[in-house]
Amino acid sequence: MKRAFKWLGYIVGGLLVLIIIAVGTAYAISSRRMARTYPTQVAETIAIPTDPASIERGRHLARAVGKCQECHGDNLAGKMVSDAPVFARLSSANLTSGKNGIGDYTDADYVRSIRYGVGRNGKPLIFMPSEAYYHFDDADLGAIIAYLKSVPPAELPVTPAKQIGPIARILFLTGMFPLVPAELIPRNQPRPAPIAEGVTAEYGSYLAKTGGCTSCHGPDLTGGNAIQGVKVPNLTPAGSPGKWSEADFFKVIRTGTRPDGRVLSAVMPWLNMKELTDAELRAMWIYLQSVPAKQPAN
Repeated sequence: MKRAFKWLGYIVGGLLVLIIIAVGTAYAISSRRMARTYPTQVAETIAIPTDPASIERGRHLARAVGKCQECHGDNLAGKMVSDAPVFARLSSANLTSGKNGIGDYTDADYVRSIRYGVGRNGKPLIFMPSEAYYHFDDADLGAIIAYLKSVPPAELPVTPAKQIGPIARILFLTGMFPLVPAELIPRNQPRPAPIAEGVTAEYGSYLAKTGGCTSCHGPDLTGGNAIQGVKVPNLTPAGSPGKWSEADFFKVIRTGTRPDGRVLSAVMPWLNMKELTDAELRAMWIYLQSVPAKQPAN
């Protein structure tokens, strides 16, 4: 019996050593990637409009498409995005000109942060969805920046925090959590051609990319992974949403209720998306109907 307990102790001890080594390795690799320095120079010059119509356009894009308030709060002054130390204690930035805000940002600072996910010091912005915002064309990005400049000043309501725990780091290293989106930005490639606004599959694709649909549902929209314990659905015609009618799709986004009566999880940002116009939703619907039917790889 003593010998059995002795071997059990060896096994448990060995497992603990392996876990410590694995966590330590995850911290070392993820810390190195988060500490990488990126170019701070922005090659493009974005025209920032000042007229009310453009600012309103920027507000709509920031809220309904980019969903900025999801992480930065309704007044964009920032909030605690995650307060679970084992995962992360992470607050978002104050996007206003208030205390601890970004009132001194230059136009280039806005472009670098939004389009490339890189701060003034060349360090990557953690969990900033620039892999989606990269797809905003120059006119739309300019309108968004114009809107951000117009937001009334407010003070960050929480103590700033940026502590990334072991679970977030491991998920990041396995490709399941976009901790450093700056890694995903193709900086040295030509900009995508602008897409004309309209009720077309092309514009629906543009809205899906800039709105982060592909960030959660995958580049082919097949889903399969889980976010906060909720399985990400397959949005292609092979998935259950592929069987919805256009009216069903509109109802889901406008009310958060599926055709079978089930309520969407809060993980799905439909409360922001319901501000999309009918034309925008119809364009997205046409796009989703046009993608190839495909099952998730996992």
